[in-house]
Amino acid sequence: MEASFSWETDRSVRVRPRPYPGTPVVILILGMGSTRSEWNPVRRRLARTTRLVSYDRCGLGISDPSPDARTAANMARELKDVLGSVNISPPYVILCHSFGGIIAREFAELLHDEHRSDVVGMVFVEANQEKSIALWPEYNLIDMAKGLDWFKEMGLHQAGILTDEDWKGVQDENENELHGQTVQREMENYARSCETLGIKNQLVRSPPVLRDCPVSVVKGYPELELRKVFNAAVRLGRGSDEQKKLVEEKLAIYPSLNDQFQRETLKLSTKGRFRDAIGCGHSIHMVRPDIITEEVEWVLEQARSDQFES
Repeated sequence: MEASFSWETDRSVRVRPRPYPGTPVVILILGMGSTRSEWNPVRRRLARTTRLVSYDRCGLGISDPSPDARTAANMARELKDVLGSVNISPPYVILCHSFGGIIAREFAELLHDEHRSDVVGMVFVEANQEKSIALWPEYNLIDMAKGLDWFKEMGLHQAGILTDEDWKGVQDENENELHGQTVQREMENYARSCETLGIKNQLVRSPPVLRDCPVSVVKGYPELELRKVFNAAVRLGRGSDEQKKLVEEKLAIYPSLNDQFQRETLKLSTKGRFRDAIGCGHSIHMVRPDIITEEVEWVLEQARSDQFES
């Protein structure tokens, strides 16, 4: 790893004091295109009682870009190296969202053989898995919605959870040229990241890759948000008849497939629970941060109980 990358990434790690020795460190792994500012409502709540690390991976936030392919496996290795370089020691609880779920599972894979006890719990929020390529990206919708403010069309501004300062941070990060380039590079490697994870057969292993570590899976209803963006594009006269047909077909299968994929993630451990975020879309952290903090607190409590029993 080049020193410039290590230095910039070190600066992007935000650490809260531990409430007491032995408390797991919560590591937040963002989804593709997400910004730390989007997660401020969750971060503020967790920071009251938890040692939290918010990580800008290469090319995002204030971190330097990397010459390496933006695959989930590469990003997991970078995260492992960064944690070591800044002496953020385990145990870890991983909080991940969307594409961050694939990175998180690659991270767990890295630790599986020699450091399996380092990860003591995970919270998957609308997390992608190896089969998620069947649902996203929906390139027809992306093409139809070019230039639209997705947050606005999805009604996230109206949710009233993010402050004006939070929204300014979101806007500034999204308008950063390097941010856009990095998101594009991650998107170009998305299918490859899914395929690479799938080869590892984590969902069918016995014993599970996370053993009996507590795992929480939080599921939303992304089709609700995508439908709003689609309707906005249609009102503007966007898209061919074929594109509209294909998007409609994808929206029709989304609920059942997403439910299946999210529940399969529970197979990573023998101890887990499923949280159905009814009424939320994919951006649960921007609408119901309380749901996420409750699940993190449940995983932390389970991890502490396991520690005392061992």
